[in-house]
Amino acid sequence: MTGYQIVLVLAAVLALIGAAILRATTRKRHRPKSCAQCGKPSSYGYSKGAESELGETVPLCVDCLIRKLDEDYCMYDGRAVVVQPVAELPRYVFRPKASWDEAVRNDVDFLLAGLQTHCFSCGQPARYVWVNALEPGPVAKLPELGIQRTLLAGGKAQPVSLCAKCTVKRIGHSLREQEGGYSEICGPRGDADGVVSGMGY
Repeated sequence: MTGYQIVLVLAAVLALIGAAILRATTRKRHRPKSCAQCGKPSSYGYSKGAESELGETVPLCVDCLIRKLDEDYCMYDGRAVVVQPVAELPRYVFRPKASWDEAVRNDVDFLLAGLQTHCFSCGQPARYVWVNALEPGPVAKLPELGIQRTLLAGGKAQPVSLCAKCTVKRIGHSLREQEGGYSEICGPRGDADGVVSGMGY
C-alpha cells in the first residue's frame, strides 16, 4: 500500500468510528413503558375496542391487564369464540361476528351452537368457546380461511366451553408464558357475538 492509500483507509476508519460515536450519543433513550395503574414495567397496550390509535391504548403490566380483562369478560352480554393468545402477533382483540368474512362468521355460528351450558373447568354458566392455538401461523390465516380450516383441521384442538373467569385465567396463563407483549389487547364489549383472536394487521 502506498502512503496515500494508508491515509485514505485511516480516514475512512476514523469517519466510521466518529459516526458510531455520534449515533450513540444522540440516539434517544427509550425507556420501557410503565403500567398506568401500578408503575411496574408494561408490555401490553389495553384498549376499549379493536384497532384503537396508539394514543388510545393504556400501558398495563400483565397483572393489571388481567384484572381489566376480567371486568370486560364478566360484563360482556354476548357469547364469543376465544382463540388462545400466541406470540408474534401484535394485537389480541375482540371483533364482533359481523366484522369478519363469511368463513369466520359460519364457524362462529357452528362453534357457538355447540356451547355447553356449564363451564368445563368450574361448572358456572358458560358464554365462551375456547380454542387452543400453539403457533402464530394458523392464527394469522384465520381471517381468510376461518377457524375450522386453520385451528381445528384434523382434530388439532377441541373447543371447550368456559365461563368468563376461567376464560380470563387461560388468557392470563398464556400471556405469562410468552416473551414480549401486545401493542393492543381488548376484551369483548356489548352484546354482539364475536371472536377474540390474535391479529397481524
